[in-house]
Amino acid sequence: MNRALSTLLCTCATAVLWTSTAIADGPAAPPAAPPDKAACLSASKKAQELRDAHKLLEAHDQLRICAQQVCPAIVSKDCLTWLDAVEQSTPSVVVSAKDPSGRDLFDVKVTADGQLLAAKLAGDAVPMNPGPHAFHFEAADGSVLDQQVLVREGVKNQNVAVVLGTAAATPAAGTAPAGATPGAPSDATPGAEGGGGVPWRTVGWITGGVGVAGLALGTVFGVMAMSDKNGAHCDASGACDPGKLSDANSAATISTVGFIAGGVLLAGGAALVIFGPSGSAPASATPASGGATLKVAPLVGARDAGLLLGGSW
Repeated sequence: MNRALSTLLCTCATAVLWTSTAIADGPAAPPAAPPDKAACLSASKKAQELRDAHKLLEAHDQLRICAQQVCPAIVSKDCLTWLDAVEQSTPSVVVSAKDPSGRDLFDVKVTADGQLLAAKLAGDAVPMNPGPHAFHFEAADGSVLDQQVLVREGVKNQNVAVVLGTAAATPAAGTAPAGATPGAPSDATPGAEGGGGVPWRTVGWITGGVGVAGLALGTVFGVMAMSDKNGAHCDASGACDPGKLSDANSAATISTVGFIAGGVLLAGGAALVIFGPSGSAPASATPASGGATLKVAPLVGARDAGLLLGGSW
């Protein structure tokens, strides 16, 4: 009797345990009903319309319905073929972001056309419909960026990379960089980067031009000297008109100076143009600074004129 009582108690305990387990788990969700023939045909039609409108993601969902084996054979066969083609044509993007220093950012929220694309960047590919899309990036520090991106059909893993944040401010034009002493001389070589110097060849052209002017001056006064001498009416004994003879002598002197100075300057200018260094001449140099200067100035007197040449090396 004790044995029969023990068996009865064990059976009751097992029944109670099974009942408790069933109550705890709750009723099992019924499996999704397979599509009927009408649902298969409807999904097939919608899939074709969505595919032709290049809404490939939505077409993909419809094709998965009509490609099931429970659908009519001809429908499921066509849907399987179309499903493979749509998967090949569906593009995908890989979104990335960097800060101005080039470091990767991860805590960035990305939306596309107002829909959440990624809560954080993980470097994975995300399928999208082809066409233009409005991307919005928002970093953890509050930096935001909007960018229009054309997603091309059939292109997998299209890179969409942006830079978020503000780069370090650069010194404004005319201000000294941080740590620089105001008024301190620059390390840049004068003339190399706009230091104010004039290229040596330019100096040569200017010098040669002044030389040509000197030769022209000598020619003019030479002609004047010959004209004044002819106007002095000198006779066979050498007697001449003193005024005209004096003018002729002054003009001859100026002509000689002009020819000499012009020749020297023209030769010097030509030498600078041909053999001059590629650097620049100092904008202002004095003997104390080791530079060279050349001065040319006209001299005009009451009865004579000429050129004043001066320089220091």
